[in-house]
Amino acid sequence: MRTITRAVRGGASAIVAGALVVGVGVSAAQADTGTSPAAAESTTEPTADPTTDPTTDPTDPAAEPVVPATTRVRLKVGNRDVRRVRTEASRPKGLLTREGVKVDRDDEVLVVRNGKKVTDHDRRVLRDGDKVRVVRVGHRIRIHRVKVDRATHQRAVTSLAPGKRKLAQRGRDGVRKVRVRIDLRNGNRVDRTVRKSWIRKPKPRVVLVGKAQTGVPGTAGLNWAALARCESGGNPRAVNPAGYYGLYQFNVATWRSVGGAGMPHLASPAEQTFRAKKLYASRGRSPWPYCGRFL
Repeated sequence: MRTITRAVRGGASAIVAGALVVGVGVSAAQADTGTSPAAAESTTEPTADPTTDPTTDPTDPAAEPVVPATTRVRLKVGNRDVRRVRTEASRPKGLLTREGVKVDRDDEVLVVRNGKKVTDHDRRVLRDGDKVRVVRVGHRIRIHRVKVDRATHQRAVTSLAPGKRKLAQRGRDGVRKVRVRIDLRNGNRVDRTVRKSWIRKPKPRVVLVGKAQTGVPGTAGLNWAALARCESGGNPRAVNPAGYYGLYQFNVATWRSVGGAGMPHLASPAEQTFRAKKLYASRGRSPWPYCGRFL
C-alpha cells in the first residue's frame, strides 16, 4: 500500500492507494461522466436464459427425455386367451419377465411370425405382430404292481399209470412293476409310455401225467399177460423173499439195467411191462427160464 499526495485547492490531501483506489477511481469516473451508480449497474449485460436462447437446438436428443420404443406382440400362455401387449423387451424372455409369466425348464417358449415358428436364435428378436406362445409341458408318472399267475406245465411220464397225475413242482406267482408315464402339453395328453420290470419272476407249476408205454421193436404180438400170470399171478405188487419184485419178478439190478427207477413192484403195471419188453429185446426169453415159454 502506498500514499499518493494530490494538490487540491486550499492545500494537499493524502489518498491511500490499494483496494480503495478502485472505488475512488470509479467514483471519479462517475463524477467525470455524471453517471449515477444505479445507472452504471444497469449497463451490465444479462446472462442468457437457456429456455429462451435462440441458439439452443430444440431437436437435440440431449435436450429431450428418452422415450423407449415399444413393440406390439400377442401373448398366449398355456390355455389362456391371447393378449395384446406393448413391450420394451427385445426377446421373449424379457417379455415374460415383465409380464410376470414364470416358466420352468420343461416349458416351451415359441415365437410365431407370419404363421411360422421362428427357430433361429438371432431372428427371435421381437417384431411388431409376433406371437409369443408359452406351452406348458409336464408329465405324470404312475407306478403299480401287477400279479402274474404262475403257468402250469404237464410232463408225460411212463413211471405213472396212464392218466394218473402227480405234482412235481408247486411253483409260485410272479410280481411285475409297471411304470406309466403320461406326457402333457397345456394339460392335454400327447404321449403314454409303459415300462415293465420284474420284481419276482414266476415259477411254473409242474404236473406229471402218466402215459401208456410205447411199443418196443420186436415185442409186438407177445402174450405179456400170460408171462405175468406165470411169474407173479398177475399181481404188480408181488414180492418174492429171494429178491424178485412185481409182475415179471425183476431183481433190482436187472430193473435198473433197463432204465427202471425205484423199486420194480412200486412202478405202474404199464411201466413194468415196458421194462420187461426192453429186457426181452436185449436178452430174449432167458430172463424167464420157465415162464418165458408163455410169451
